[in-house]
Amino acid sequence: MVEEKNKRSIIDHVEIIDTIPNTNSAYSDTENKEASNGDSETISIENVSTLFKGRNLGYLATLSTDGSPHVTPVWVDIDEQNNILINISEISAKKKHIDKDPRIAISIVEQYNHYNMVSIKGRVIEQTSIGADEHLRKLALKYLGFGKYYYRKPKHKRIILKIKPEKIMGLSLHPAFYFLAYSPFDTQGQTGS
Repeated sequence: MVEEKNKRSIIDHVEIIDTIPNTNSAYSDTENKEASNGDSETISIENVSTLFKGRNLGYLATLSTDGSPHVTPVWVDIDEQNNILINISEISAKKKHIDKDPRIAISIVEQYNHYNMVSIKGRVIEQTSIGADEHLRKLALKYLGFGKYYYRKPKHKRIILKIKPEKIMGLSLHPAFYFLAYSPFDTQGQTGS
């Protein structure tokens, strides 16, 4: 019986096909393109900006004291100079980690199209509490639909992290390509029962 179930071959990867490269971007990852023989795509600044302007969570990775990664979901924003803005509490683990090592990584995936995503490596170039309360209200309006963040403890100051991207890798596929990229069935068309 076990052999009968194993007759179907299992697809263990996804091969992206029919994508159109976008080469008009300052955000192309040329090192990665060379390393993968030109198979990687570039992502435009418009795609990156759209991800930051939508209600998409970012996943911020900082380095703990022992060097291990610490990842947390965060609200994200982007300024006119394409710096990433993240609003944090002054007592957060993220703040302690960044004070010791300003290097970060952040990943954002579009909530309605998981194949529209960007991963960024960069470093925190500025930390400020000036305008942080107003920025938090702006983010609360964007993510919650109203301009108040109820989980904030009044005695804890907010800080805006300004992050300069250094390496950006992304993928932007239209949802119609999902089903063209893989098949759950083996190449002989057996569907199993």
